Amino acid sequence: MRGLLLLLRLLPWSVAKSICQGLFVIIGYHLGIRRAVAETQISKVYPEWEPRRRRQVLKELYRNMGLSIASIYLMKEESMLSSCQVINREHVDAAYSLGRGVILATAHLGNWEAARVFPTKNMPVSVIVRRQRNRLFDDFNNRVRSRHGVGIIDMRRGLRDIIAEFQKNHMVAILMDQNAGKSGHVMDFLGFPASHWVGVAKLSLRYKVPILPGFALLTPGGGTRFTFEPMIYHPDWEDDESLYPALLKEVNQVIEDYIHRYPSQWFWVHKRWKGTGAMERD
Repeated sequence: MRGLLLLLRLLPWSVAKSICQGLFVIIGYHLGIRRAVAETQISKVYPEWEPRRRRQVLKELYRNMGLSIASIYLMKEESMLSSCQVINREHVDAAYSLGRGVILATAHLGNWEAARVFPTKNMPVSVIVRRQRNRLFDDFNNRVRSRHGVGIIDMRRGLRDIIAEFQKNHMVAILMDQNAGKSGHVMDFLGFPASHWVGVAKLSLRYKVPILPGFALLTPGGGTRFTFEPMIYHPDWEDDESLYPALLKEVNQVIEDYIHRYPSQWFWVHKRWKGTGAMERD
C-alpha cells in the first residue's frame, strides 16, 4: 500500500485524485463492494427518491470516498493545510471559553480524517480510535493522524485519557453515528431504530462538558470545510440516565440534518442499523 501511495504521489495532484476516484467507482460501484448495503439503506431512508437519483447519489458516494483517500494520503501537506477552512469558528471559541473541554460530536460525513489539521488552527484535539487488526496499517494511519499534534485515544481504555483531555481544555472527537450493538440504547436515527452509544451524553452531563456538533465537508477539489453548529450544553441537567436519550436526540437532529443536506457525503456503506436489524426488515 505504501509503495502504491508513493507512486501515486509522483503524479500531478489532479491525475492522482482522478485515479483514486476512478478506482473507488470501479471497485465499489461497478464491482459492488458494499453496494447492496448502501442501496438498501438509501432506498429505505429515501423511499420517495427515483431509482435514478439513488444511483446518482451512490456513485457520487464512491467518488467522494476516493476523494477523501486521495486528500488524506496523496495531497501534499502544505496543500492539505491551505485547503482546509473553518466555518462558524465562533461556535468553537464559545465551547472552549467555558474551560471544561469540548466533545466534538461528528459523523462519518465527508473527510472526517482531515481533523488532523485542527492543532494548526489553534484547536487542540484528540480522537478516539479502535485498534485495527492489521497493526502495520494501524500504526501507519495513527502516524498520519498525529502528524500535527492530534492525540490518539484507544477506545478500549479511553475514559481516563478523555478526562485528562477535558482537564487541559482540549477537544475530544467522537463519531456519533456508530452502531453500539446490543449494549447500546435503541432510538430513532433517520427514521429507523438504531443502537446508540450513550457515552457522550454521560460524559457531557457528568463532567459538564459542552457538545459541539461539527463536520468535515468535502469540496470538489479535495479540500475540507470544517463546519460547526452551536454547542449543545445543559449544565443545569443532572447526570441522570433518563436524560441521556433527550441529549442524544438533540445531537442526532443536527447529524441527520447534515446527512439530508449532503447525502452523497455520508458513509452509507457503514451498517449503522446492524444492532437492531432495522434495514433487514421488509
